[in-house]
Amino acid sequence: MGSDPDALATRAERVDGGWLIHGEKRFISGAEGAAFAIVMARTDADGDHPSGATMLLTPLDADGVRIGPGIRTIESAIAGGHPHVVFDGVFVPDADVLGAPGEGFRYAQVRLGPARLTHCMRWLGLARRAFDTCLDRANGRELFGSRLADLGVAQAMIADSAIDIETSAAVIDRAARVLEDDPRAGAALSSIAKVHCSEAVFRVIDRAVQLCGGDGVSSGLPLIQYLNEARPFRIYDGSSETHRWAIAGRAARARLRETDAGAARLDLVGGAS
Repeated sequence: MGSDPDALATRAERVDGGWLIHGEKRFISGAEGAAFAIVMARTDADGDHPSGATMLLTPLDADGVRIGPGIRTIESAIAGGHPHVVFDGVFVPDADVLGAPGEGFRYAQVRLGPARLTHCMRWLGLARRAFDTCLDRANGRELFGSRLADLGVAQAMIADSAIDIETSAAVIDRAARVLEDDPRAGAALSSIAKVHCSEAVFRVIDRAVQLCGGDGVSSGLPLIQYLNEARPFRIYDGSSETHRWAIAGRAARARLRETDAGAARLDLVGGAS
């Protein structure tokens, strides 16, 4: 499915006592060794329940489940890999439907905001570690008769990393506070936090690699591992491009509501209307 819910192709059909799942998906993070999965499948209207997506709790040792080879990626932090999983007529009883049929997307939205922020916090911690590593190197390394930390080019990189870290922490904090009072607004702000943090964290770690020179790209320091872990963050949990599309749409619609309600348009010149 990826970033587009309409691309969901896995289906679950109603049968006596439950559902049969047919479909497959690549890149199922954590599937290797897992006991069960929450399968999001497209379902038709069923009685009082609308058509849509349904969440089904599915044992991964059930008949019809095939877990293919893992997909190798540049990061290795997620236990259980990212294998290709096939569901070929997998039976799930009614008791193992999570919530109501057809409401899966609505349930998924509830966890998106908090989940994005936990990702932001985790990788921000990695950025802070990388930053401390490069600061230790800048304070302890002498070049051209000065500490690296006293050289203008290095200072600019250090300052930019400090700015990226502090702005990331601030937007995480603000999104978390808004989530408490207004989950819908908080989820929208968490989208902004996710884009900013995923890109800022990568910049911080990349600068740390640069400031540490040859050691930065070696296995002697963990910075390259950090860089590999952080790079997929711009794809996981919604690509930066998808989030930007949604952020722009929300901003434009919010302003249109204001002007439709009587706020003056600020772009008009002369007698234009």
